[in-house]
Amino acid sequence: MSQKQSIPDLYHFTCHHGHAGISRTGVLIPNIHPLMRGLGPLLWLTDLASPETRESVGLTSRLTTCDRLAYRYSVHCRAAIHWFEIHGRAPKDVVADLESSGGQPEHWWVVRRMLTASEFSFDEKWRRDVAASELYK
Repeated sequence: MSQKQSIPDLYHFTCHHGHAGISRTGVLIPNIHPLMRGLGPLLWLTDLASPETRESVGLTSRLTTCDRLAYRYSVHCRAAIHWFEIHGRAPKDVVADLESSGGQPEHWWVVRRMLTASEFSFDEKWRRDVAASELYK
């Protein structure tokens, strides 16, 4: 993929805790992935408006039990790059595990900086229908 590729509609999903922080600060802040520190802080996005599973967008919830698809933000940012443009810089075993865990990496995007309120909006209409058993898989 090339950075000159047009950027599709993008979404950022988060849990209750993340939503509370975003509401309080008014910004989306990238974080360092604990197993891919060398990539620096990343804000994870997807072009899937309604992911069927959290794994499809790389949200395996191995390190947290929160419902990380509970809240959706629409993102409008020219700084987004496709995951395939940087995944070669991460440890190969971590990438292989992340991408093979039911993920759809062709739908993953990242931003390497904080996004201000003019670059995203909260989607109040988003509702995720999920069985309780799905929340704690």
